[in-house]
Amino acid sequence: MPPMLGESMALGAALSWSVSLILFRRSEAITPLGMNLFKNALATALLGFTLLALGQGIPADRPAADWLKLCVSGVLGIGIADTLIFMALRRLGPARLAIVDCIYSPVIVLFSVLFLDEHVSPGFLLGAALVVGGVLLGTASAGRAPLPASERRAIAGGVALGLSGIVAMALGVMLAKRPLERSGLVEVTLVRLVAGIAFQLLWIALVPADRPALAVFRPSAAWRTLVPAAVLSAYVSMLLWLGGFKWANASAAAVLNQMSTVFTIVLARIVLGEPVTRRRALGGLVAICGAVIVVKP
Repeated sequence: MPPMLGESMALGAALSWSVSLILFRRSEAITPLGMNLFKNALATALLGFTLLALGQGIPADRPAADWLKLCVSGVLGIGIADTLIFMALRRLGPARLAIVDCIYSPVIVLFSVLFLDEHVSPGFLLGAALVVGGVLLGTASAGRAPLPASERRAIAGGVALGLSGIVAMALGVMLAKRPLERSGLVEVTLVRLVAGIAFQLLWIALVPADRPALAVFRPSAAWRTLVPAAVLSAYVSMLLWLGGFKWANASAAAVLNQMSTVFTIVLARIVLGEPVTRRRALGGLVAICGAVIVVKP
């Protein structure tokens, strides 16, 4: 195995995810559920071809407990979490969502303690407090005049959706970690995606109001940004993200993943023209410092 492979993959996952968020922001003619379903379906096809090209298959002798963990992981981390994050993206924009995403590292560490019997450092509470403080600082209004009530509600709702999505994503990867250590990267990613898609299709079948999400599969102008966003987020980033957890220490992978905050804020400014206020920059810096403290051995 090449040195620093896992760490390099974790950093690559952060960059590819940040680029995909910018592209998804430009695909907002599509509903969040539709965007998530589309990216998952496209990635499933790409992963299927990758598995065939590698001459690999899905093991039939996997323990039932591992199958259950991977399927639940896919439902939580892909079927539910990504839809919530896309809903948050619509309300917050990439830069604000990037700051909310700083809660990811503390949640990963907390779940590592609860589910993987890892131990937290004494700085965990300090780091977690800094992350929460940075999120509140970076997502609050930077102007003197108060925001309209409707905008305040949209921001509060976006933060709640983003936090819920990140918690579901972290729980999903915790469930998948042990089976992932015993399995192939591509096939585990594919299994999780199939489980996520199955959940989404079941949801659409049971909730008629969400059936318009299926219209995403009709070619449209939105595909110009939606297709590359889907490839980057659900194929490239997903493989790099899980590869980071497979071949690197979980704490190191988590803090390198957190670089997506920096990448997203910079890209949102360059590509979308989103303002980087002093308050937002300070909030992002405080949150990143907290994330580093949380995962520091």
